[in-house]
Amino acid sequence: MIPGGVASTRSHGTYRHLRAPTCHLCNSAPTASHSSRDYMTDKQAYSRLASPERTQAEPQNPLTLRFTEAEWKALRKLRPLLPEIRRIAYDGSDTPKTFSIWGVTIDPMDPAADARASVVLVKFLRARKLDVGATKTLLIDLLRWRQEVNIDELVKRTFPPFKMCIVAFGKDKAGRPVIYSQVDSGSGRYLRKELEEDSKTVILRAARNWENSVRKLDYESVDRMTRVIDVGPVLPENGSKSQPQTNAAYKRVVKDYYPDFLGSVVAINAPSGLVTSTRISSFFGTPKDGAIQWVGKGQGTIAKKLLKIIDADQLPKQYGGEADGFSWPELGSPSTQVDAAAEKRV
Repeated sequence: MIPGGVASTRSHGTYRHLRAPTCHLCNSAPTASHSSRDYMTDKQAYSRLASPERTQAEPQNPLTLRFTEAEWKALRKLRPLLPEIRRIAYDGSDTPKTFSIWGVTIDPMDPAADARASVVLVKFLRARKLDVGATKTLLIDLLRWRQEVNIDELVKRTFPPFKMCIVAFGKDKAGRPVIYSQVDSGSGRYLRKELEEDSKTVILRAARNWENSVRKLDYESVDRMTRVIDVGPVLPENGSKSQPQTNAAYKRVVKDYYPDFLGSVVAINAPSGLVTSTRISSFFGTPKDGAIQWVGKGQGTIAKKLLKIIDADQLPKQYGGEADGFSWPELGSPSTQVDAAAEKRV
């Protein structure tokens, strides 16, 4: 048994897809031979199907097996609310039977059928400290926002590039993809200017980059990424007051709509004053524990730290590893800079 009283098994559960009203005796549509007391609402039907004896066959994966007792308890309270969340978020006659978040399909009437759906839902619960009511509100807002930006089309769009390189290369010791980022000295000033002049474009570009990244995770054994941020090119602009003042909408997208995705964040070639701390958080969000690991300059210093989380055959040679094939796209002007480099694997 795992926390929450749910048995560990790979088999699928036995939940049925129900519509309201449904006869609880024969599971048929209304007829003259049935009385009104024979019918259940969606919520009543779900409650019956979500009984402890039914959940014994709930499928698990390596990530759900790590849920705490409190997380299982909150998840079981959240699941019966999904039909209502769907109804409110998709306010119209074309309400879908299922919805997708980060490439994972969630069936509100049978959310336990896919362990990956549980992983996704728990991320939002963690983002609201397991407050089920607050998570319900967040999910409604999220689903409405994904409709507004047409997320499946957004991931295909191109935007004016930002002065930053992003390269996916190899995996860490936990099997998580490693994302290397390099920001140049004008990035803070340029981001502030963009947010002032065209904040919508900045927000949509950030959402596109996050969405493309998280859709590559399997939510079976990997649901987070490791970030290595080379802050060497970042120099103080007008002293220590150089952090971009990202607006509330930008922060909401990064922290609320893509929560709990950073397993580790390591900033290398860091200046001794660590004046870039707020700037790094604004660009990339923060890991779950809020800690960014700062590493000074020098290949030996950098390698000592990175080799603790990344095997040598996965770490680029320029950072003290053994892996060939890593290179940065040229950091150039905003009009020519590549802001999302091709993915590389070793």
